[in-house]
Amino acid sequence: METKTNDKQMIDFFTSDPFANHLNIMLEHCEAGYAKVKMPITKDLLNFNGAANGGAIFSLADYAFAVASNSHGRTAVGLNVNMSYLAPGKKGEEIICIAKETKLTPKIATYEMKVYNASDDLIATMEGMVYRKKENFMEK
Repeated sequence: METKTNDKQMIDFFTSDPFANHLNIMLEHCEAGYAKVKMPITKDLLNFNGAANGGAIFSLADYAFAVASNSHGRTAVGLNVNMSYLAPGKKGEEIICIAKETKLTPKIATYEMKVYNASDDLIATMEGMVYRKKENFMEK
């Protein structure tokens, strides 16, 4: 049985993530099985070629994945992800990631994440799977 958590309490929990805050990742919207997040590409997030570092793009998608997979109130822990980089992120642009649930069972769930720039160009895709624990993450 799912435990219902106060939406504001859940949003406060998600937005207190220290690593996401360090990268200036902002939670735009979340609901059951869905999250939309964004991050500005600053000079500190560039690689030696002047494009957004793959780790920064991965971190944005991973945060969206974490929010969407935990949005039911149950603790969800990542089992596997696969990321494909399709275009470079550029300094000064804001990138957006949308995470959508594709399958939900009592123990396993899968998600699809897509990363776009402000012009709606697809930058990267990620697929992920989580194990869903029995406890509510807010009750730890």
